[in-house]
Amino acid sequence: MAFEADGGQAAPNFSIGAAVGAAANYVAAGGLNQAAIAKVSAETQKLVSAAKSGGFKISEEGVKPLREALANMSEELSALKIKTMALNDAPKLGGHPYGKAVAAHDHKGAAQSANSANAIIGQFEQVVKDADEALARAAGLYKGVEDRAIDATKKIQA
Repeated sequence: MAFEADGGQAAPNFSIGAAVGAAANYVAAGGLNQAAIAKVSAETQKLVSAAKSGGFKISEEGVKPLREALANMSEELSALKIKTMALNDAPKLGGHPYGKAVAAHDHKGAAQSANSANAIIGQFEQVVKDADEALARAAGLYKGVEDRAIDATKKIQA
């Protein structure tokens, strides 16, 4: 789903479809990895930038199902994070050198490398948060939060 520029602004170079499509293509080609998340994150940052600059707007009614889907994704990622906590410990494959070497290799791939499950889940959680921020901004739901933060800052400084 692409959005059109507001008023006389040039059309921003982003779309929700591009971000979702990038993720879907990488999953189909062998799963999410750091490169896939980086591309999806880049598309999402375009969405955030466009929303911050007023480059697109969406009604509260139009944004509701999108934000609900993101909230559901966030919940799924949280549940997945709990399920993958076991990956934080190296598997017990015996005390012999080969068992230790295999356990260390498996642990690195599962929990320590840039493409580990834990790293990818964390990065994808950030993409979901960024997308939700962009949609909230586009729907004008962020304005009240910003105004309250500015007011609180003024009160502290006074």
